[in-house]
Amino acid sequence: MSTISSLLDSSYYTNSTGTGNSASKSELGKEAFLQLLLTQLTYQDPLDPMDDQDFVAQLAQFSSLEQLTNISTGITSLNASVLENQMFSAIQFIGKTIRASGESIQLDDGKASTIHYKVATDAETVLANILNEDGTVVRTVDLGGMNAGEYEFVWDGMDTNGNVLDDGVYTVTIMTQDTDGNAGVASTEIEGKVTGVESSDGTYYLRVGDVLVAFSNITEIVDTSTVQTEETS
Repeated sequence: MSTISSLLDSSYYTNSTGTGNSASKSELGKEAFLQLLLTQLTYQDPLDPMDDQDFVAQLAQFSSLEQLTNISTGITSLNASVLENQMFSAIQFIGKTIRASGESIQLDDGKASTIHYKVATDAETVLANILNEDGTVVRTVDLGGMNAGEYEFVWDGMDTNGNVLDDGVYTVTIMTQDTDGNAGVASTEIEGKVTGVESSDGTYYLRVGDVLVAFSNITEIVDTSTVQTEETS
C-alpha cells in the first residue's frame, strides 16, 4: 500500500501546482486517489489481499483531503463575501465628510485640508511641523501655549519663506512641550470629503483627495454646517 500512497502524494501535489483554477486542482487530486485505489483493488492478488489496516489508512487520507478541500473552498468564499461587504460599505461614504485618525493632509490649489489634534496636558509650547512626501520639514508653525483639549489646524500652504507649495499630500505632526520641558506628540485626525473608493492589497480604502483612509481609522462622519476652522497667519 505504500506504492499507492506515494503515487497519490505525487499526483496530488503535481496537480496542485499545475494550471487551471483551484476547484479543478482539488477535484483532480481526489479523482487520482480513487482511481489509484480502485486500480489496486482490481489488480490485487486474491491469494495475498491488501491489508485492511492499509485500506483504512488510505480512506482516512482521502477523508483528510476532502476536508482540506472544503475548508479551502469555505475560506475563499468567506474572503469574497468580506470584500463585497467592504465595497458596499465604502460606496455609502462617497460625498460625505469624515474624520479619521492620521496625519496626512491634502494641499489643493494652495488650500490645505483640516487636521484636528488633541493636547493631552497643558503645554507651554505647541509646534506644527509640515513635511513633504520626502519627509523634509517645509514649515514649522508656532501655535503658542495651550491648555489640554482638542483643537483644529489649517495650514496656509506656504513654506518657511512664504512660497506657496505644490499641490500634493503632506504630513503634519503636532509637537508639544510642557513647563517642565517634557516633549510629546499630539494625536491627530484628518478631515475631508470622500471622493472615491480604491482597492489595495485586497482591502478597500476611502479616497479623500489623494489620501487613502482605512475603515478602521474612521472616527466620525462630520456635519460640515457646524465646522469652524481658522487659517494660519
